[in-house]
Amino acid sequence: MDAVVVAGSFVGGSVAGAVLCTLTGRIVRPAPPEPAPSEPAPPDPAPPDPAAERGAVATVAPGAVAVRVPPKLELAVSALLTGLWFALAAIRIGDVPALGAYCALGVGLVAASVVDARDGIVPRVIVFPTLAVAGGALVAASVAAAHEQPLLDAAIGGAIAFCVFFTLWWCFPRGLGYGDVRLAGLIGVALSWLGFGELYVGFLFAFVAGTVLGVALMVLQGTGRKTTLPFAPPLALGAAFGCFFGAWALHLWLPHT
Repeated sequence: MDAVVVAGSFVGGSVAGAVLCTLTGRIVRPAPPEPAPSEPAPPDPAPPDPAAERGAVATVAPGAVAVRVPPKLELAVSALLTGLWFALAAIRIGDVPALGAYCALGVGLVAASVVDARDGIVPRVIVFPTLAVAGGALVAASVAAAHEQPLLDAAIGGAIAFCVFFTLWWCFPRGLGYGDVRLAGLIGVALSWLGFGELYVGFLFAFVAGTVLGVALMVLQGTGRKTTLPFAPPLALGAAFGCFFGAWALHLWLPHT
C-alpha cells in the first residue's frame, strides 16, 4: 500500500473523527424523571461550608465509571483513533470497494465508544446511520464483484451477533444495555462479510478486552461487582482486531487452513 494513500487515509479519518466528535458532544444521558406531584420534593441542600470544601475529597458513586475528560482532549483522542482506523483499513483491507464500508464502521464505532464512556449510552443516532452507510457500501461492493456470498454471510453473522447479545441483555439487563445489542449486530455484519472466522475472533477479543477493562475498573474504583462497564469500547476493540488481524490470528490458531 502506497504511503501517500495511508497518510491520506489517516488525515481523512482524523477529520471525520473530529467532526463527529463535535456533533456527538451534544448527546447526553437522558435526565431522570421528575418526581410525581404527590411526592414531597426533597429539601434544598444546605449551603456549602467553605471551610469544609477546602478539605473535601471528591467521591464517585458506587459502580459509576465517571470517565470525564476535557472536551479538547476528547476531540483529539477521537480524531487520533479514527485516523488510525482509516490507516489500518487502508493497509489491511486495501484499495477495494469494501474499504468505504469499514471506514464508515470505524467512524461510528469510535463515536459510539466516546459517548458510551462519557455518558453510559450507545445512541441509535450513531448505530443506525453507521449500519445504513456501511451496509450500503457492502452491498455495492458485492454487486461490483458479482459475488453475493459475503453479503449473505454478513446478514447471517449480524443476525447471530444480535440474537446472542439480545439473549444476554434479556437474561442480564443490568449488565448489558440494549444499545450494546444494536452495536453487536452492526459489528456482526461487518466482521462476517470478511468471514465467520473473523466474527469469532472479533467477539472473542471483545470479551477478553471487556474482562480486562472491567477488572481494572474494579481495582481502581474499589466498587467490586457493582462496577458499571461501558461495553462499546471493548466491542470496538474487538471489531478492529477482527477486521484487521482476524485472518492473521486464525492462521496462528489454525495453521493448516
